[in-house]
Parts: sequence; structure tokens; C-alpha cells
Amino acid sequence: MKKVNKSGIFEFYEPISSIIIGMFSYFFYNRNISFHYKGEIIMGLPSTLTHEDERYPYIVLTPIGKKNKHIRSIGHKFERSILSRLNEAVAEYVEKKGLNVKSLQDFLNIKGKSILPVSFLKDDMIYPHLIKPELFLWNSLPEEHGLPMDSKYVYEQNITVLSADQLDQHVREVIDDYLFLAEISKKDRNYWLSKIISSYHHHPIVKLAKEQKETVTAVEQMKQSALISLLKYPEDISFWRYRAGIALRPFLSLPNQWLNEEKGTCDHKKTLTFNAKEKKINYTCDSCGVQFYYFPESNEVRLENEFDDKLALRRIKTIHKQFNDIADQNADLLQQLRQLSFLNNRLEQVSSQLTEALHLAKQIERLQVDKTVITAYPLLEMYEKLSNSTLPVESFPSSLIWLAQVELADVAMVKQAEKWENQLPEDLGPAVSHMLQELHEKLNEAAYQEDDIIISIKGLQLKYAAAQQMLDLIHYYGTDYPAHTLVQVLAGKSTNKIRRLHLHETRWFGLLSDWPEKHIQRLLRQLEKQGWLMKQQKGYSISEFAEEVM
Repeated sequence: MKKVNKSGIFEFYEPISSIIIGMFSYFFYNRNISFHYKGEIIMGLPSTLTHEDERYPYIVLTPIGKKNKHIRSIGHKFERSILSRLNEAVAEYVEKKGLNVKSLQDFLNIKGKSILPVSFLKDDMIYPHLIKPELFLWNSLPEEHGLPMDSKYVYEQNITVLSADQLDQHVREVIDDYLFLAEISKKDRNYWLSKIISSYHHHPIVKLAKEQKETVTAVEQMKQSALISLLKYPEDISFWRYRAGIALRPFLSLPNQWLNEEKGTCDHKKTLTFNAKEKKINYTCDSCGVQFYYFPESNEVRLENEFDDKLALRRIKTIHKQFNDIADQNADLLQQLRQLSFLNNRLEQVSSQLTEALHLAKQIERLQVDKTVITAYPLLEMYEKLSNSTLPVESFPSSLIWLAQVELADVAMVKQAEKWENQLPEDLGPAVSHMLQELHEKLNEAAYQEDDIIISIKGLQLKYAAAQQMLDLIHYYGTDYPAHTLVQVLAGKSTNKIRRLHLHETRWFGLLSDWPEKHIQRLLRQLEKQGWLMKQQKGYSISEFAEEVM
């Protein structure tokens, strides 16, 4: 601590060790600062940065700015007048309110009467903004440097231009902020995070959201489901969707991952800000778009938009019942969905064979572009659509909960349910085995022969045998060289680069020597378009289809 004599000049008694100044850097996280330096870590204001002046007993003076280590003098008339006004404002508020400032002084690590930090710049001019208490909350400051000059840790008001009333008001608000954060500082950040989350999970709307999670989720899903377009009585459906939107409002701002009490909340970074006037902590997750307020005195959380939990419960129960009533009027649709679930369950017994058959059919269709294979086999068409749908077979407590789980690859499937059921063979296993045998035979018939023409460009024909060799080239060198280099190899153009890379010695050199280079470039594009090749950042690679065919 340094003291000022009556002339306004500070007397310094520096130990030799304080000459050695370490390097330090600032790191900010969740409104926290960590200072890394060589030297002692001090919570609150380090004693080397606090200076007393007996003329201003309620003020503690501090240097501000990284290279500003000391306050040399406050002899300027302007600075003295500002300090006098500040000191009077603090004294009046403390004495008038009978404030107990012990916790504030412990928070700042200061003694005596002083409670308000006021900073000075390197040129002995007063810094025109008061420091926010957040700077000292759960932070350590280095002894060898002035306070950090960061705009987010200072108040906007310029104390040098405020009127007497404005200054008094500002000082009262600042002291209230310090007193509030002094109480907060008695526990660490993790303690408050834990308290806030615990209170959040005890909020009536959050508790209701967890209790009614199945219903709330089902309503949300049903509102967006394509299945709703199949329900009869569109006016009733339209009214239900409107009422559902109202009933869901209390729950829309509650992310699902925040309803898991064991986990607490999401894994994103959280921000805590403080409001001394309302004695609350603002808790924010920017990634989730969530903000709510915690009141330490009552240990309660208030959401950004509050709702009556009893009214919210009545509404969610009402729309649940209304939807079930609508579903009861659509018995035919419910029966069709049950038929689809039954079919799906039957086909799952031979799913591995059907998956293989579907793969073979798609291969045949790619080899014979003008033919459709899947639709020629009702079992395959049925399996393709059902395997891309979600059709739960277990029982559910209500039609809403059940239908919310249903997802159809194509809503037109419901009209085919009865036909598909009639087409389903009684002996499913042998029927699928017979179909697999047929598809294997058809694939062998559809397979390319050496002289089959794959692509024709300007009278030039690429036969299957040549295509195989081209794909070999792409397999080995396709991503090593750009497209124009591959074209030169195929055309047999012996450039300096081709010889340097020894590509003229490969078996693919000159494979398409009777093709102009521009036609070979077009050929590569056509092979890509037909699914044989895939364009890469450099050159090409062969597709999964090409590998299967080859």
C-alpha cells in the first residue's frame, strides 16, 4: 500500500524483488480473466495497486493500463475536484443507508473506509469511467501491472461530465453492484452454476415439460407429419393444429437436452451476467438461444417468458384428447397403418435376403437403363418402401403417441396396404429364395460383354473392354493427376511432363489414340454423368457402381 503526503505526492518504498516483472497474457472465458505472469496471484486488488489519500477516505486509487504501474501524483485541480465529488457521494450513500461494506472490502481486498476503486492513467489524469465489479469476480490480477483497460469491464458513464445529481445516482448504482457481486463472490462460479441448474429443474414449467415430455414431443411431431394430410375432416385438423400451437408455447423455449436432470443442460459455453438492482443473475446459452434469470435470495429461476403451469397442463391434456377423438373418426386409416406394420414385421424375417435382392435389382436397372425391375416384383417394391418407413408394432397409450411415431416413405402406401397383404406369399422364405435366383440370372444376362458399346461421341465408340482399361487407369492414377493429364495419357500425347512422370511407359498410354483430346474430355464427363466416375478435387475416382460392374 502506498500513502500520499499532504502535497499530493506518493511516497514509494519498493522492495528490490518488485523490479523483476514477469511476462503475462490475458485470457477471457465466460466473463472470467486469467492472468499468467511470474509473481504472486492476488484475489481482488493487489496491495501494490491500491493507494490511499487521506483527503478521500472512501476511495481507493488504482493505476489502469498494462504499462501503468504506479500513480505518481494527483496534484491537478481537475482530478482533485472529481475525487472530492466522488468521495462525498460515496460517504453520503454509505452513511444515509447505513451500509455494511465489510463484504465489499473483503471482495476487493482493501481496508479502512475505502470502498470505491477509481483509476488513473499513466499521465496522472483520472480515468473517466468507474470499473465494474465483474473485473474482480473470480479473477486474479497481477501485482506488477495496472488494471486491464477493457471496455466490457468499465461503466459507460463519463464521471467527469456528470451533474451532481447524475453522479450521486451513478455512484449509488455502482456501490449496489459491488455489494451484490461481493455476496456472489463468497461462492465460486461452479457453485452458482449448480444452484442455478438445480433451480431450473424445479421450475414448474420445466417439471411439467419433463412429466409431459412424451405428449409434448408427439404433438410437435404430429403437427409436422405428412400423415396428418390423410386424416378426414380437415376443418377439425386445422383447428387442432392452431390450438396445438398455443398449447406448445410454454415448452418451445426449453431445449430437449435441458430436460435431462442428470446431465443438467447442454455442453455449450454459458454466460453469467449480474443485475444488482433486481438482485438476479442472468444465465445465457447463446448456442441454444436460451436465457433465464436466477434470484439468489429466493433460490428461484424465472424464464424469459413465464406461463401458468396449471393452465399449460390443462391445454396439453385437451389437445391430446382432441387428437385421439379425431383419430377415432379415421378407423379405416388406422387399420391400413396396422396392415403396413404387420407386413413390415413379416418382411423383417427375411430382410437380409430382401436387401440382397433389392441390391441386385438396382444393379440390373443401372445396366439396363430402359428397364424397371423393382416394380416387376411386388415383394421388392413393398420391401423398399416399408424398409424406409417407421411403423412401430408395439401398443401405445393413445392414438396420438402411436401416430407420432409413424413415418412413411410415401403417404400413398396406405392405399396399397390391402393389395400388398393379398400379394404376400404364405411361404415367404421359398418365394424370396426363388426371386433371388431369378435376379442373379437376370444380372448375368444384363452384364456387359467385351464388345458392348458403353458410350458413343461423334461417331467414336467406347466399348466395354476399353472402358475397363480406362477405369483401371482412374483407379491407380485418377486422384494423383488432374483431368487434363489423364486425357494426355489416354490420347498418347508424349509431353515433357508425361515423360518426366514416366506415364508414357504405362499400359494405358495411347489407349484412345484415335480420339481427339476434346472428345476424351467429354467422354470423362459422360462417364461421370452416368455414374461410372466421381469428380474429385484433383482428377477422378471410380464409383461404387463401377467397381461392382467391373
